[in-house]
Formats: sequence, structure tokens, C-alpha cells
Amino acid sequence: MFDYDKSCSMGNKILILFLMTASYTVIYGQSPTNKLSLKDAIEIGLKNNPEIKSARENISASKGRYWSGISLPQPELSASFEYAPVNKSLSSYSEKTLSVSQSFEFPSNYFLKGSRLSKDEEIAGYKLCLTERSVTSKIKTSYYKVLAKQKQVMLAEENLKISEDFYKKAEIRQNVGEGTKLERLTAKVQYTEAMNNLEIAKNELKTAFAELNYSLGYGMQSYDTKIVLTDSLTFVDHNINFEQINRTLEETNPQIKIAELNFGISSIDKELAWSSLLPGFNLAYFKQTRDGDDGFYGASFGISVPLWFMFDHRGRIQEASANQSVSESELQLTKNEIALSLKSAVTDNENNLKQVKLYLNEILPQAEEIYRSATKSYDAGELPYLEYLQARQTLINSRNNYINALFNHYQSVSRIEEITGQNFYEKPDLEK
Repeated sequence: MFDYDKSCSMGNKILILFLMTASYTVIYGQSPTNKLSLKDAIEIGLKNNPEIKSARENISASKGRYWSGISLPQPELSASFEYAPVNKSLSSYSEKTLSVSQSFEFPSNYFLKGSRLSKDEEIAGYKLCLTERSVTSKIKTSYYKVLAKQKQVMLAEENLKISEDFYKKAEIRQNVGEGTKLERLTAKVQYTEAMNNLEIAKNELKTAFAELNYSLGYGMQSYDTKIVLTDSLTFVDHNINFEQINRTLEETNPQIKIAELNFGISSIDKELAWSSLLPGFNLAYFKQTRDGDDGFYGASFGISVPLWFMFDHRGRIQEASANQSVSESELQLTKNEIALSLKSAVTDNENNLKQVKLYLNEILPQAEEIYRSATKSYDAGELPYLEYLQARQTLINSRNNYINALFNHYQSVSRIEEITGQNFYEKPDLEK
């Protein structure tokens, strides 16, 4: 039979326990662990980063410059009162003229200016793309740096545990006459160094979290170092084809596109300099009143003559021609620099990839086998402590070097992505 009183009592106990847990969480500031994937980190960084916000505002500013750049000069309104007798007010005028005039350049100039300002807007867009790539690369690098430092902290903790265990064993072995004082002292030194190395690794992890925090755009705000990064630092052979990405480099790199647009702007500036030889125009309309009769009107048409073309206009054309040659050289220089940067990044990645595979396929398995054999021999009393220690240090160094090589591999891939605009991280060819 169902006991209502007991059920209510149990329910009240559960409710009280829940409220106590909730109160403890509120009072002591405990909260569920936050999780952060690489994709989420990139989205947060692109949303918060001040450089990107500034680049977006520059696009808006360039759009504003376009409309103001193709606008006609302000029309001029004027009123004149003439032939007023001396010692009388202007209301005694004999002739009044109201006029409106508008000046403008040769019509083709506005088309050229609009084309130039459109290229400025495109440049602002490519600068935003360039900034986004740079920020994304920094986020990826800092994200994987945290993962690398977390692995090294785990290795340092494991090393500390082993060092402590063998220090205690060395003390026991000396007390029972099986070990030497030198062995115990060496074990103690190794234990102390292990504690120090753990503290160094923890501090480096805090620094890595601070760098990740900065790349996400949080500035001086504190960031939870207990956050769990859901992606892992595992070996991926991205199979980057240098020849393939090099063929599309000029179409995908924002720096090259910006240099091309700047060369186009310099060409337009040269055309505008030559267009300065073309006349400008001025139109005006008049409405006049004479001796009380307001039935008069008039119009005027003016044209500017490039009379001093040997000085002002010649100087403009000479300067614009020189600037075009400079921008052409800068375009070629940019292409060469980007090609060199890509080649360097690909070469760096190939070297890092070789290092990772070397550690993964040869050095780490051999170091682990040496350590296992040394441990068995030492426990059986067949191996002196110093030789065992050498085997353990070899394994620790190999693991740390593997983590560093793996991080360097990911860092070089991020650099290639920044240059080419391609994403190699999402490829599924995970090897280990």
C-alpha cells in the first residue's frame, strides 16, 4: 500500500537537500564547468575583437566617403542691392538681383571619382577579411597552446607522482641497507625538481589561458581557467598541396587584392590628373528688379580655362604617373612577399610534420619501451637508480618534445590558413 506520509517526507528531504546545494553554489560561487569548442572560440573572438569592430566601421566610413566624393559642390545663393542713394538705406535701391549658381567639374571626372571611391570601399572589405583571418589564426594558436600546456601539466603531475613514489622507495631501500645515500639524495633532488617543473607548467598554462582570453576579445576581464576545451590536440595530417594552393593564392589573399586595388586607384588618379586639363563649368540664374519693376531675369554660363597648365596641371600629372609606377612595384613586391611567406609556412609545416611523425612512430614507442624495461629491471634490483632515472628522463623529454612538435605543426597550419584563406582543420583524416 502506498504510504503518503513517507513519500512526502522523502520528497521534503530531497527538496531540502536541493535547496542546500543551490545555496552552497550561490554562496561559494561554484558553477557548472564551462565548455568551449574551437568553433565557439572563433565565433566569440570574431564577435568581440576590437580590431574587427574597427574594420567594420571603416567599411561604413568608406561608403560615406563615396557619396560625399561624387557630390556636386554646394550651390551658391546671393542677393545684391545696387544704386542706393548716398545717406539712404539699402531699401532705397534702384536695382536688386537674386541669383543661384552651380559649378561642377567635367562630367567624366565624377565617373572616375566614383570608380576610385568604389575601390576604396573594396579595400576596406579586404582589410576586414585580413583582420578576421589574423584574429582567427591567433584564436586557433592560443586555443591549441592551452591544450598543449594542459598536456604538459598532466605530464608534470605524472612525473611528480613517480618521483615522489621513488623517493619514498629510496628512503626505504636505504633504511633496510639495500640502497645508498647517493641514491636517496638523487631521488630527493628529482622529486624537488618535479615539483618545480609542475609549478612552471601551471604558470605557463595560466599564461596560455590569458592569451586565449585576449584573442577572444575579453581584454582585462577575468576568464575562467577551469573552462574545458572540447577539441583535442591530436595528430592530423592535413595533406596540404602547395602547388594547388599556390595557383589560387592571388585570388584568395587579401593583401594581394588590396595591392591590386591600390594600383587601380593610382591608374584612376593618373586619369584624373590628365582630366584636370578639361574645363570646369558654372551655371547661374538671375532674377532682377529695377526701379520697382521686377520683370527682369538673366542667366550666365562660365567655363574654366587651364591657362596655367604648364605649372599646376603638369605637376599633378607627373606626380600621378610616378605614384602609378610606385604602386605597380608595390603590387609585385606584395605578390613576392606573400609567395615567400606561403613557401616558408609550407616548408615549416613539412618539417613540423616530419618531427611529429618521427616522435609518433619511432621515438615515443622506443622511449616507452626503454622505460618499461628499466622499471622492471630496477624493481628487480638489476639496474642502478641512475640508469633508471636516465630512462625516465628520456621518456619525459620525448613526450614533452612531441607535444611541442604537435603544437608547432598546428601553428604552421594556422599560418597557411591565414595566408590562403582555406580551412584545413575540419578535414576528417584523423590518424591518431
